[in-house]
Amino acid sequence: MTEQNEKRASGKETLLRLMGYLWRHKARMLLAIAFTLAGNILALLVPKYAGQAIDAIGSAGNVNFTNVFAICAEMIVAVLLNSIFMYLTQAVLVRVSSLITAEMRKELFDHLTTLPVSFFDHHQVGDIISRISYDIDTINTSLSSDLIDVITSVITVVGSLIMMINISWKLCIVFVFTTPIIIYITKHRATGGQTAVPQTFNEAE
Repeated sequence: MTEQNEKRASGKETLLRLMGYLWRHKARMLLAIAFTLAGNILALLVPKYAGQAIDAIGSAGNVNFTNVFAICAEMIVAVLLNSIFMYLTQAVLVRVSSLITAEMRKELFDHLTTLPVSFFDHHQVGDIISRISYDIDTINTSLSSDLIDVITSVITVVGSLIMMINISWKLCIVFVFTTPIIIYITKHRATGGQTAVPQTFNEAE
């Protein structure tokens, strides 16, 4: 097995072990996902309300203020509820991450007490302390912040696609086909720009 394959296998094993810790708190995780889903749906509704408010304004001198104010009120409620759901999501995930890190530290300490003295003779104390403190703190940060970012991004992309199909499936098809082309062209031009910079400096020298 090559070094790259070993790293991939180690990464998969680490992810599976981390999923095992998350599974122990599946009720809280499902609650956090539900809060995130509700908050992102409300966030996706805000642009829709904005469009309805603009449509309700109509032509100059013919503004339906009743509909405009009602839609604006719905928009404000959606924004407030989105903020509340995001706060609740963050609170639940912080609680889950603190419980998981506490479990990890306890299991790690219990494991250290079973190791022979020769292990501590061949490993530096600083490296052991780093694993107990820094590495587990990194996991804590990832669970409390990065995990919510991943969930939010997935829900936002899927929700935006559904909204686009609901508004105009033809424009959605155009978007799906043109976006990869734009990404490819942007990446190609950015790569070309990076290779051109050293040539410029070489010519100047």
